[in-house]
Amino acid sequence: MRTIAALLFLLGGCLFAQAPSKPQISSFFDRVDDGPAFLIECRNTSGQTLSSGEKVWREAIRIDGAVVPEPFERGPGLTMDVPPGKTWREILALRQSHRSLYPAVKFGAMVRSVREVALGEGKHTIAVQCAGVWSDDFTFYWEGQ
Repeated sequence: MRTIAALLFLLGGCLFAQAPSKPQISSFFDRVDDGPAFLIECRNTSGQTLSSGEKVWREAIRIDGAVVPEPFERGPGLTMDVPPGKTWREILALRQSHRSLYPAVKFGAMVRSVREVALGEGKHTIAVQCAGVWSDDFTFYWEGQ
């Protein structure tokens, strides 16, 4: 009986000690943004309910290995609670020109944001940081014509 109790205790400790999950990045195609766009997904591993508007969801962006400095513009979005274990989503566009249009959020995203980042033609990588955890680099290609 003691052995079973000890195993259950260790198993429970392992579940709570798991490393936070990495943010996920997917391609997002639209006809509005002048540049590549991405759907970012971050899981709430904090153990507490967080507002979807908190900065912790996307703390930083890295393009081709270099952190892109603020500012960025947040467009329309929904402020709601994100319970532990649930996913926060954002549509992020890397615009190549200034535009004042911000389309509505879609596909379960809670916010839509824009960074004006001049990209040269060719292969690039993007990574995002949520709650102190960086995603893997996501490779994309940009044609500048």
